[in-house]
Amino acid sequence: PGDRLTADATYMLGESFYQRQTYKDAAEQFLQVSTKFPNSTRAPEALLRLGQSLAALNEREAACATFAEVDRKFPRATSSLRQSVEREQKRAGC
Repeated sequence: PGDRLTADATYMLGESFYQRQTYKDAAEQFLQVSTKFPNSTRAPEALLRLGQSLAALNEREAACATFAEVDRKFPRATSSLRQSVEREQKRAGC
């Protein structure tokens, strides 16, 4: 249970940074969720948000690689998440 709460809290911190357009800090938090808590329910979404943060930082290549990781690491991700990834890949020009 502690891991789930930590993953959720870390994700929400990243989301807070993202909403304030502090993309580097957001990226660090989302990366932490996806690496330290890969089995968390937040991990697939954190990877998507990491890609979005990287795209906002004009790190297109890293963003595209991150978006591709979502499908590879989480083949059973929800269809809405997969659609979001596809939309972000197009937006980033992947």
